[in-house]
Amino acid sequence: MSNLYDSRNKHLFISIKHCLFVFVVCLFFNSSISANENEPTETILDKKGRWNFQWGYNRSYYTQSDINFRGPGYEYTLKDVNAKDKPESFKAEVYLNPSKFEIPQYNLKISYFFTDRFFLAFGQDHMKYVVTPGQPVKYSGYIDPGVIAKNQLALSPEAAAFIYLFPGHVQEMAGYHGGDQTISLTPDILKYEHTDGLNYLFLDFGWITPLYTSSDGMSGISLVSTIGAGPVVCRSDVRVLGKGQNNNFHLSGYGVSGYVATRYEFSRTYFLELGGKGGYIDLTDVLTSGGSNRASQNFGFLELVLSGGIAI
Repeated sequence: MSNLYDSRNKHLFISIKHCLFVFVVCLFFNSSISANENEPTETILDKKGRWNFQWGYNRSYYTQSDINFRGPGYEYTLKDVNAKDKPESFKAEVYLNPSKFEIPQYNLKISYFFTDRFFLAFGQDHMKYVVTPGQPVKYSGYIDPGVIAKNQLALSPEAAAFIYLFPGHVQEMAGYHGGDQTISLTPDILKYEHTDGLNYLFLDFGWITPLYTSSDGMSGISLVSTIGAGPVVCRSDVRVLGKGQNNNFHLSGYGVSGYVATRYEFSRTYFLELGGKGGYIDLTDVLTSGGSNRASQNFGFLELVLSGGIAI
């Protein structure tokens, strides 16, 4: 029943993403037709009642994080863990292929202006989060030696190879630890990634401040600012003490954020935007190695985002 529920969640989340993509395409064509049929009589400063759609890509950066792992027979915390993003290298068959739009680290936002300056926006920041392998960290807590022995009956291939070469390394984790011990995050100890991904679903309140407008009112530069919050859905690929799996999409926590960007509008229909988003993410319920095994963590993040958009 649990697998069926997770499978439904996975397909629902993928369906939502593809529905949003279809909505984007419809907006684009509708905007193009409207632009051809009706000569614009208003300027870029007249935004009330208009919708904006944005699509872009990001690079993400994260603060250190304490990660707590818990399950039957163990509860321990890895201290000050470093992690990084995992951007997709540029390939035309990925970035220019609509069927693979969810592979890179992307940003999707749809906004509605209820005045000429103020708007509401909702969307998704698709980030990727990868704990840096091999790094030394301190840890505290308790691990029953039986948990390590049980996990070795279902090892991942990379963990099995490491344990064969260094059989005593994972055994250092057994027992009680006060926080002074250090362990290297090799494959027998941990693999921990949100690579499909760290999905921040946000609702923002925002405002736009014109900085420069051309004499005909058809182009200009503005400062865009937003604040917001929302849930975080993760698909976590995790191995704990050698055992784990690539989990299904799961509501794992929440985030809060602020965003500042410079927008260049080169007509009433099209714009480019370069910005930065910073915030805090608290993941209280991360799926790890199956069953009731869980992890939790919180960290700050910073995104650099380049996007383009249309207005209708």
